Amino acid sequence: MSKSKYQEVLSRIPYGVSVVTVGVGGIENGLAVSWLSQVSFDPPMLMFSIDKGHYSTDLLEDNPVFVVNLLGEDETKIAAHFARQSMAGDDKIDRFPWHAAESGCAILDSALAYFDCEVTARHEAGDHWIIVGEVKDAGVLNDGKPLTSLHGLHYTR
Repeated sequence: MSKSKYQEVLSRIPYGVSVVTVGVGGIENGLAVSWLSQVSFDPPMLMFSIDKGHYSTDLLEDNPVFVVNLLGEDETKIAAHFARQSMAGDDKIDRFPWHAAESGCAILDSALAYFDCEVTARHEAGDHWIIVGEVKDAGVLNDGKPLTSLHGLHYTR
């Protein structure tokens, strides 16, 4: 099957949009993800997928913790900001109000909810890594409807 045909069919699946924050101690990054899924109830676990070449993969190796920030439907600008690729030294997180989770990763103050996770596994899957994390803490921050994506960064309400 061609890559373009595969992408065309995938673009018909609606996804929730989240920002995953990684790194602590002044070396942080965030990335928009839509490939997020629950893995287990006991222990509570989530997984997301990240391109092998993404800057954040190195941060996850150095400090294997992350926070998933679930975005609200009015946060398309935040999602687009975190969807762009960044490099070392690019400070994407400090443009938005946030506070540190127990892990030290950033919780975006405007997010609907968050999961604070510790990496338990990393699986190679083609051109991506599947990152599995055990949820150590979670919370609801704000009321609202979740931001969803269809056709990449075309958001639905």
